[in-house]
Order: sequence, then C-alpha cells, then structure tokens
Amino acid sequence: MRYFIPLLAIICSYLSPAHAENTEYDFELIIFEDTSGRYANSEQWQYELPEQIVETAATRTATKDTDAVLNISRIKGIGLNRYAKKLKSSKRYNVLVHKAWRQTGFADDAAIDMPIDSRPSNTVNSTGDANNIHGSIKIVLGRYLHIYTDLIYQQPRMDTAPVLYGQSQQYKEYPINFHRRMRSKELHYLDHPIVGILVMAMPVKKQEDKT
Repeated sequence: MRYFIPLLAIICSYLSPAHAENTEYDFELIIFEDTSGRYANSEQWQYELPEQIVETAATRTATKDTDAVLNISRIKGIGLNRYAKKLKSSKRYNVLVHKAWRQTGFADDAAIDMPIDSRPSNTVNSTGDANNIHGSIKIVLGRYLHIYTDLIYQQPRMDTAPVLYGQSQQYKEYPINFHRRMRSKELHYLDHPIVGILVMAMPVKKQEDKT
C-alpha cells in the first residue's frame, strides 16, 4: 500500500489547482494607523521603494474602477464592521481603508493584484496633507490561503531635515510588506509599528442546482 502513496500525492497535486480556480471567497479588510506614531522610530526603516509613477486624477480614478477587470464584486461585509466602528470612534487610531469583496481563489501564477489606495481619486500627483497608504494586496490559494501586501504608507513631511536620495520630497514613506498564511473563517491581525491590518476570509457556499 505504501507504494501508492507517492502516486496519490502526484494526483492530488494536479487536482488542487483545478479546485482552487472554482473556489470563491468573501474577504473583508481594514487597514488602520496609530495616530500617535509612537512606534515610528522603533526600528531602522529601509527606503528601497519602487520607482514612483507620476499619476493624474484620471489614472487614479481608473485604477479604482478595476473591479470588472479583476473579476471581483463588492459586498457589504462579513462581520468586521463592528471593529471598524470601534477604531473610528477611538482617538488613538484612524481607519485608512475598509473594503469587502468577493473573488475566486487562484494559484500564485494566476493570483490577482488588488489595488489599495486611501488617497482621494481627485488628488493629482499624490498631493495632500494627510497620511495615506497605497499599493496592492494579493490573495493566493494553495493548500491554504495566503495574503501578500505590497504597500507604501506615507506621512507628510513636517520638518526641514535633509531628504536622502530616493526618498519622496513631500512624504516620509514606509514599506508595508507582509506574507501571512490564513485560515478561512478566522480573523487575522497583521501587526506593524505604524499600521495594523485586519483581514478575514469566508468561503462562499455554492448553491445547489435546482431540478
């Protein structure tokens, strides 16, 4: 019997991607900041950020209207509204992003990069005087769900300190890069000295064909 175990593993590896492509999940995401910024200097930050792309208001709006292209649909939420209300009512925290959506789970080679942008769509070239976060997240479905974040958190510069080469003249920038394995139906918290991320996934129940 033990000789068939490797064969079974090979068969399962071929079946997993097909199953993943047909699995839908509802996701809800909250990204919030610590308004005190008391831990901003708790570690040595690396400013190796990707080259900035000059954006216009039109391209910013177009980026926000990519649901159809990404094959996702907006939903009302799956239970994180109460956490969002508590965070919004607190003077200590500020909610930057709160969104919920439904998407198909894909393997890594077909996974979707979901745009995340807390900046107003009518803001040209990232101007403004408010903290913001933007970039993308990606959900990968293998044996488990995985979330990857590729985000940049920005704070307007309030001092006249010299700006190092490669840094923004207008903002202090902090890369927010996570990789976390997730279990569906569980609330996950991604901790960071500057921002926190709450994320939850719920598998979508398939409706039985009516005969």
